[in-house]
Amino acid sequence: MSDHAALAPLERHGGSVHEEIVARLRALILAGVLKPGARLATERELAEQLAVSRSAVREALLRLQSAGFVERRQGSGTRVSARVPISAALASWREDDSTSMAAASEFRTVVEPQIARLAATRIDEAELDALAAVVEESRTVSDGQRSVQLDIAFHAGVAAATRNPLLASLSELTVSWTLEARLFSHVDADGRRLSHEGHGRVLRALRASNPDAAEAAMRVHLDEITDVAQRLRD
Repeated sequence: MSDHAALAPLERHGGSVHEEIVARLRALILAGVLKPGARLATERELAEQLAVSRSAVREALLRLQSAGFVERRQGSGTRVSARVPISAALASWREDDSTSMAAASEFRTVVEPQIARLAATRIDEAELDALAAVVEESRTVSDGQRSVQLDIAFHAGVAAATRNPLLASLSELTVSWTLEARLFSHVDADGRRLSHEGHGRVLRALRASNPDAAEAAMRVHLDEITDVAQRLRD
């Protein structure tokens, strides 16, 4: 048995099958859904869960192993590596990835300010407190991977506060599409600082129940992060 719940079938986006499996599993590992040391399902089980061929799963796992994301040992199956350096994550991206960083950033700029606007009209005190805890931890975090996890948690929390399950699911679904930009922006101390400050502005607007301010704060935050990510990648 594996150490996690079954995966949903793979959503195809035009790339090769094994590359999309790599993107899905890589995102789950870096977001902390698949934790260090967690044992993955067998190749056969993964193929059934993702509705793909075993050969595609095998190729994806080999790529993840070579990039340092997983360890494969006889008798113990495939496990998430105890520690995945963020540099390995950045190095694992290829020019022919199905979703470019620019497209992912554009997607977020179109969608997330409207999510923040809606959340400002529906968020409750418990959700505000949970977001505040995330923002507080991010104030001093120095680890790039943990910073990415906190970033994902913050934006997922905002989406959940809309009370719209489709928007909440969209936030989870798009983690793999937006992960590259997030990693590039959080590998740098200045990027982590800008992320923390941007989340703080969004949180203040949400706490004030101000939809206009929440939308504007989210838009500025995403613009800043996009600039940092592009600079670091270049």
